[in-house]
Amino acid sequence: MIYRLKLLVVFVSIVAVGALLFLTILNLLTPDQQKWYSALSLAYFLPPAGKETVIPLGLSQGLPILPWCITLFFFDFLVCIGFLTNWWLLEFLIAHIPPFPFLGIKRQKPHFYKKKISLKLWYEKLHKKTKEIEAKKYGKLLPIALFIFMLVPFQGTGAMSTTIIGTWLGLRQKETLFIVSIGSFLSILLIVAIYLGIVEIWRV
Repeated sequence: MIYRLKLLVVFVSIVAVGALLFLTILNLLTPDQQKWYSALSLAYFLPPAGKETVIPLGLSQGLPILPWCITLFFFDFLVCIGFLTNWWLLEFLIAHIPPFPFLGIKRQKPHFYKKKISLKLWYEKLHKKTKEIEAKKYGKLLPIALFIFMLVPFQGTGAMSTTIIGTWLGLRQKETLFIVSIGSFLSILLIVAIYLGIVEIWRV
């Protein structure tokens, strides 16, 4: 009981750090930027939204590159630590939170649309993905395979998914945290570079 209480304190501390970062950057933005920053930050925590969605959309709506990218990197980092240290809380939330309505975000002609989020269904899909990775028997190359999974900016390959899959596959916590941190940093750079390249081509 005391051990679990300590873990809960760690989790609350992680949430507090994330909230402090969010509020600090929020106060640096204009009112219009604050709306998009808040909406996209919330969307980022709910599958299936990911960096490949929220980065281009945020930049196209005027969010400054550096603060927005720093936010997403630290969100990934903190989520990874939170899940690694409080796995029981993750499973509790999955088991007890029913499907709920949410306003999703379309990248084409950015606008909000209603949808339902099922954490249980998302969790089951991760189980299936884990079995697919396990069946390929990567052996010692497993960390590299998981790093590529984290790096490639496709839907469902973010910090939450990578942390959960890495844990199920038996990776050490330090390995998983390293994979998520480096993968997040590089994937953010990649998406920003692609976005800026497309914008530059469009201007020509």
